[in-house]
Amino acid sequence: MIARFRRRPADDAGFSLTEILVGMSVMSVVMAIATQGLISMFHTTDRAESAATAQNSIQASFEKLDREVRYAERISDPYAVTGGFAVDFVIPDENGVDQCIQLTLPADGGTLMRRQWPQLSRPSAAATAVTPNLISANVTVAADGSKTFKTPFTLATAGTGGSDLDRLTVNMNSTVGLGDLGTTRNYSLVFTAMNTLARAKYPLVCTK
Repeated sequence: MIARFRRRPADDAGFSLTEILVGMSVMSVVMAIATQGLISMFHTTDRAESAATAQNSIQASFEKLDREVRYAERISDPYAVTGGFAVDFVIPDENGVDQCIQLTLPADGGTLMRRQWPQLSRPSAAATAVTPNLISANVTVAADGSKTFKTPFTLATAGTGGSDLDRLTVNMNSTVGLGDLGTTRNYSLVFTAMNTLARAKYPLVCTK
């Protein structure tokens, strides 16, 4: 008996090697685009979370500073220090001993620093950061490249502006992010010394 062979239908002939290679190439392109999109999405999310964390940290730092200045008995006139600006205020500690608190900020930007020492004694050498290293003083750059630094501290003494309390305005910029992705926000915050004592009767003495 002669065996008969049937030819497979044309639509069931499978894939050629060329078709497989073309399909793999298309899938590779699609996967590359999808992967790049996912990576970009994760990077954007990370940057947003990092910026939010930094902003929250700054807000928490200023809230802590507000609570501290609120108990101040006096705030000094802002003054210049080597390479930056400073301001002092006096608050009593838990034992009723007056303490000098000094805030300093570099003129060209940096970390807002805090020092504390008993009033009428020598300032301590140690300083602690009040805010993360995201704070910069307001700087104006002229056409010739020269810089003008605006003091970040402004004092309104008791008796001015219809208030019998010392008020300290802190004006600084916070830049969050790197390069073109960074965003700058201005902070102009007013801190009021609710326990302000009369200047004539209780002079502020903080050794600089």
